[in-house]
Formats: sequence, structure tokens, C-alpha cells
Amino acid sequence: MIKSLLMATACGLVVAGPAQATTLPEPTLVFHVSGERGLAADTAQGDPIPNFLDKVRPIPDGALGQGLHADDDGVVSWNAPGNIQAQRGTLSFFWRSGYPVGVAPFVIFRVGFADHTSWDMAFLRIDWNGHGFDAFVTDNGLARTRVSFKLDKPPKADVWTHIAFSWDETRGVQLFIDGKPVARKETRAVYDTGLDQFGIAARVVAPHQVQSRYNFLRGGDLDELKIHDRALDAEAVAALSRHAPALTPAPIASLADPATRSAWRLRYGWNRPDDLPPYLPAPSTTVRKVEVTDAKDLKQWMWRANDGISETTWPGVYNRSRLEGRNDYFPLPDWNVYVEGGKALRLSLPDEPVNRIEIQGPAYGDLTWTPGGGATTRVATRPKDQARTVLALDRPLQGGTLTFTNTAQETPIQELWVYNVSAGEEPKDAFRMSYTVRAEAAPDYLNLKDLNAYIAGRFPAGERATVVALPEGAPVRKRPVADLEAAGLPVVHVLIPSGFG
Repeated sequence: MIKSLLMATACGLVVAGPAQATTLPEPTLVFHVSGERGLAADTAQGDPIPNFLDKVRPIPDGALGQGLHADDDGVVSWNAPGNIQAQRGTLSFFWRSGYPVGVAPFVIFRVGFADHTSWDMAFLRIDWNGHGFDAFVTDNGLARTRVSFKLDKPPKADVWTHIAFSWDETRGVQLFIDGKPVARKETRAVYDTGLDQFGIAARVVAPHQVQSRYNFLRGGDLDELKIHDRALDAEAVAALSRHAPALTPAPIASLADPATRSAWRLRYGWNRPDDLPPYLPAPSTTVRKVEVTDAKDLKQWMWRANDGISETTWPGVYNRSRLEGRNDYFPLPDWNVYVEGGKALRLSLPDEPVNRIEIQGPAYGDLTWTPGGGATTRVATRPKDQARTVLALDRPLQGGTLTFTNTAQETPIQELWVYNVSAGEEPKDAFRMSYTVRAEAAPDYLNLKDLNAYIAGRFPAGERATVVALPEGAPVRKRPVADLEAAGLPVVHVLIPSGFG
């Protein structure tokens, strides 16, 4: 049981966002490899040392001082947490092909998911596409926000080209070549996801392997690799192409910005004014997560939509997918579903009541329920263009089969949770511990070190606020007042230490 005796403080953290639009003097450079320290990063908010490194070495004639050269079968990747965020950012670098490019496409840079349904786990990719440059980021619905730029003539093998690519959930993506904007796609999408590694070229940059093989053998030169924490504008990118810092002021994300507010509401399911997530009116509430006993698409077991990992989806990725941006010039064996799969997901429910269904992901269609030996009834219809929905049922379901029938075959569900939520007290005969959320307590207990590092690495600035839940009498070191007044979005991570050293 957690009791909040500091509700006014907690609410203050939630509503502080709309009241201010704080700006920084310049966007934060979270990662930078200049080549002057070899493959180690000059600047890194995460791990500065490469995680994988083979056949990549420093060279003296970089675009500015030393650079890096990768053999055709060379690989290098750095850990992503802290060094890049999925929600927004700008990736920039100088690139030189080393020998002439042709019509064959090849990868220049990759950023990989921490976990995903697709085989290559490519969250972000920048390519030579055979006639110019191509870049994309992958949203939470497996679609790719992709842009392309065709060159009048290929770049010379011995000339450095500056490439920059920015992405933002509220505005889409933009590609820059030699400091000039050349392609953009305006959209609103959910990119919030976990990232694992990023690196140059390669066939795969993913948690299971980093490698260059087959028709993905292509090296080249790289210099001044930089990652900023926000989508930079044209002036800032032009400065980077001239070896100058990006000095354009940029706002910290807050609900004062209408686009940020809209994206935030979409991500957490608050974007439908007439269908808000239900609040808990009872003084005390019991919440039971009901585990399904089987999950199938046709005859294939399909646990990805309820495995607790939001990056894995039902259905999986189709080869030559019809989803936006996925029909690639690399015909990889990406499919992991039947050709007729992705039309209906059937979940077997245990013999206990279910009165709440939550879905994350863009799939839209009908939810139906079939009791054992009974007739099928429609439970609800999930609307299109949603990221998260919460369905409270007037009459609980118990046992039988819950089926989601997809309107657009390949559109995925990230997670589908079923609950039994009702008013009630905790068991009287159970051992009980009582905690109070203490906003003023510093989250510096030694056993919270890994959690603090995870939050700093996984979430961008403005989404890292933390509070500590403590039992009565636990030792407390107070945090600076500035931490409580920092601008940001209305999310707070509650940390519960296992000890108090």
C-alpha cells in the first residue's frame, strides 16, 4: 500500500508543464565522436566506448582533423541508452564513400531497437539508395516515416558530404545534405521506444548481433558524428556542416506547446475528450492483472501482444509490407507471420472475471467474446489512429475467448492487457508494508543506482522526474529545490528502494 501525504507537491509536478516554456541556450549535444580520441566518444551521456569494434580505425585526413575508416566488412556500434533518444533528436556526420558509389543501395548508418518484432530491429537507418540518400525512423506501429533525396550526380569518392537527419513525434522527419534541407515528411507519430545500439554501415545492429555480411558489405569514412537531443532547424544544421556548434535556441518539451500537448495525450490515451481513461473513485481499489492462458493467430502461437514488451507486436513484420515506408529495396527475410496472419488474434481467458481491457498500438477493429459453448457477442470497436485505449466493461467477461479482428491486416497491437478492477481492501491476513511518496527525498539510495541510470538513458529531458516511496522512519536526504521546479512533461517515476543505505 502506498499513501501519498504530499499530494499537493505531486500535483504540482503534473501541472507545471503548461505554465512555462523554458528554453536552453542551445540544444544538448548528447554524443560526439570526433576521431581525435580514436573510436571513443569526446562527449557521451551514456557509454563512450564502442560496444562492438572490428576493422574500423582512425585516419588522419578526416573532414576536421582525424576521422574514421571502416573496411567493407568492418563494424562499430555504441550503446544507445543516454546517447540517443527515440522520441526526438538529430543525427549528423560527415561521410566519404572511399570508392565510387553505383546503383546498388547500401546502409550508411543504423540505430537498433532494444527489442522488436522485426528481424533487423532497425529503428533508424540512413542509406545510399542507388540514386541519392534515404532515411527513416520506425514508429510504434511498425510503419516507417521515410524520406528520399535524388542527386543529379553521385558524390565523388574523395569528397566529404555532411548528412543530418532529424525526427520528432510532433512534426515528423527532415533530411539535410551539406547543411541544406532536401526532404521532409510532416506527420504525428509515436516514436517512444527503447533503443539498444547505433553504428555505421552493417547488416544488423541489434541486441542479438552486430555484423556485416552478404550484400551489406560496404565501408567508407566517417567524421564528426554528433547526436543532439532535439530536432534541429535548418540554421543549426547549417552551422554543423561548417564545423560550428548548433546554437539555435530550442524549447524543452512542455505542455505549453500545443503540438507537444497533442502528442502527449495521444501517447497515453488522453486524446479523446469523450472517452478518457477511467479514474478510480473508491477510497481503496484492488487491481488484478488477469493472465490469458493461450494466444493464437490461426494456428500460430502469438504471445507478443501480451508479453510485457511494448516493442514486440502482433502481428509481426511482413516482407514487402503494405505498411507505410516498409516496402524496402533490401528484400530481407523479415516476415514471421502467415500470409493470412494479422487478421484476428484469439486470447483464451481463465475462469475469472475481466472488466477492463487496455490496448496499446495502432490496430483498429472489433473486440468480440465467445463464452465456452455460447454465442459470440461484440464487446467494442476500437477506433483508428489511436495509441492507447482503455475499455471499462459494464458486465465482466469470464472464461471463453476474446478475439480482436483487425480492420487493416498488418496494423499491430503492441500490448493487450486484461484486468479485474474493483473497490476493495487489501487482504487482512497478509503481511503489509506502508510507504509514503516523498517528493522532497533525494533518489540517491545505492540500490536505486541502476534504476536512475535506466531512466536517464531511456527517457529524454523533461520525462525524467522521480519521487521516492519510503516507509515511516527511513533515512532521507533532501533533494535540491531546483529539482522539484524543473520544467517538463507530466510523468513521474516512483522509485521504491529495497534498503536505505
